[in-house]
Amino acid sequence: MDQHQAPLLDALKALERRPIHGFGAPGHHQGQAVPKEAKALLGARLFAADVITPKGLDDRTEGAHVLQRAHEIAAEAWQADFCRFVTGGSTQSLHTALAAVAGPGDTVLFAANVHKAERAHALAAGLDAAIVPVLVDPHWDVEHGVTPTALADALDAHPQAKVFVVVSPTYYGVTSDIAALADLCHARGIPLICDAAWGGAFAFCEALPHDPLTKGADIAVYSIHKTMGALTQGSAILAKTGYVDLQRLWMAYELFQTTSPSVPILASLDAVRRDHALHGETLWQGVIDRALTLRRQLAAIDGLRVFGEGDLPADSQLDPTKVLIDVSGWAVSGYALDDWLVQHHRVSVGLSDARHLLAVLAPGTTARDVRALVKALRDAAQQIAAGTSGLPPLPSSLPRIDTLSVTMRHDPAAALFGPAESVPIEAAAGRIAAEMIAPAPPGVPRLVPGQLIEPAHVAWLIANRDAGAFFLDPIDPNQRRLRVVALPG
Repeated sequence: MDQHQAPLLDALKALERRPIHGFGAPGHHQGQAVPKEAKALLGARLFAADVITPKGLDDRTEGAHVLQRAHEIAAEAWQADFCRFVTGGSTQSLHTALAAVAGPGDTVLFAANVHKAERAHALAAGLDAAIVPVLVDPHWDVEHGVTPTALADALDAHPQAKVFVVVSPTYYGVTSDIAALADLCHARGIPLICDAAWGGAFAFCEALPHDPLTKGADIAVYSIHKTMGALTQGSAILAKTGYVDLQRLWMAYELFQTTSPSVPILASLDAVRRDHALHGETLWQGVIDRALTLRRQLAAIDGLRVFGEGDLPADSQLDPTKVLIDVSGWAVSGYALDDWLVQHHRVSVGLSDARHLLAVLAPGTTARDVRALVKALRDAAQQIAAGTSGLPPLPSSLPRIDTLSVTMRHDPAAALFGPAESVPIEAAAGRIAAEMIAPAPPGVPRLVPGQLIEPAHVAWLIANRDAGAFFLDPIDPNQRRLRVVALPG
């Protein structure tokens, strides 16, 4: 198909030339009734484009197939057999993908570092989620991907599993050996879903890692907004024929997708697909060049380490545009340093934890942005050395990520919806979690309903909380108490 086409953009242009006298949603009617401040800030054309897909972007029966054609062109761009644009982020895409392959009571295999989206769907849909260990780098204290050996062991332990979900690339830009993992899954007759939220552009630039669909993944979920330039919440589900029932995937999509999707988000997905299909190599070579400059300059700052090719586990690749920086040599918290960078230099990184910062470069990242980050970290280095930064010290006994494990002791739904009580985190060891705790970013759950809270969890949560971690959506916003299953009697 002609990748120069952008059906959604073309339909919006036609609508702008010939507006409709609407008597339905949305109530602002292409910007006729919008608060002045919002229109001044966001622009009138944004509201003019905010229409619904039938009787707006298309006719009542979607007879022009505007959205359908956009999906078909995108499927070809990613070398897939199926595509759907999603306006609820990759959380919605992952819920859709899982609903297409597993039902209540089915066993699913999840990599230990999946996002809260996968665990939330398993909880809501009544899936039995078994956890596949991931590689943990002891020198960097970060999680990587799943090895074929770990997956083979999990498949042997759970022969009834319906699907395996892996995160590749990880939040740090490290891939798993998708080809080997897919072969193992296919030998058991089950599909592999790749949560490739951070890897949507891989298909469009040879200098980036391999796209998971080209290596045997059956479904790939991409957060097009995270790195490729679509509006926030813009995601895409891509799938291949063979191990996935594409009709069931389509039905699952219709179950989860709103009947009033945001047309500006959809149009941005269409536009980004076209730009990448036509100019992806050029777009991303510039990003890679800026990332290499950033890497060289950061590596020259005393006390910093930058994750590189030499740190990769076997049979993996690195997305060079994800720049992981170890700041533990400065003996300050990465969380606090993140806040300091914003406060003093208006520089915001993509992720921070107790020991690291992660800078994510994308087509919108400019050379000026790179210079600002380097300048800010050089200033931090000088002030930390002089003792004038005001940054709190990093706790000396900070537990490492490899101390955490997952032991389920209770039905997750019963734990979430049954009798519960609140206890101080310090007193939670030995209890059963009745809520999800997923420090964000990256939003990987460290506790889920039904999970045994072990002493290691208590130590890790307290240390990271005190270092500045943000626990996503806890029952106690002060991060002092945990919701646990009530004791009998």
